Amino acid sequence: MEKDLLTGDNDGSGVFTIPRHPVRRRLHGVERFATTRGGEYFFLPSLSALRWLADLGA
Repeated sequence: MEKDLLTGDNDGSGVFTIPRHPVRRRLHGVERFATTRGGEYFFLPSLSALRWLADLGA
């Protein structure tokens, strides 16, 4: 099973496949993009995204 490039716990031993037509591409030895601490993954939207979300209910 392949690991997600952005949120997976990549240790450099995994494989990630990019579906392309006509031939797919496989990446080997992908390093870690994100570091998790304490088992949490933190996402913070931008101020413009927060304003947009706030305006949805109005």
